[in-house]
Amino acid sequence: MKDSYWNTEDEDYIKCPYCGETWEPSYEDTYIGGECVNCFSEEEKEYVCDDCGKKFILYGYQSGWKYHTRTIDGQMTEKEHEEFE
Repeated sequence: MKDSYWNTEDEDYIKCPYCGETWEPSYEDTYIGGECVNCFSEEEKEYVCDDCGKKFILYGYQSGWKYHTRTIDGQMTEKEHEEFE
């Protein structure tokens, strides 16, 4: 059993890599953890999921705009993730 849970997601929309909560990318109306998200920037930024409360890294990349999210070490253990599901 690992002491941390690691996951990445690559989608046309923003997806929490822990719980699967999703957000539709928009120019001005996408908020994650109360923070407005610049969905059309290749800047890497940390956000807190509205649903599970875990921090994750988000960055968008051009290819018709895809969104890559990844977990942060120490935010969730593998056991916690299994219990969360």
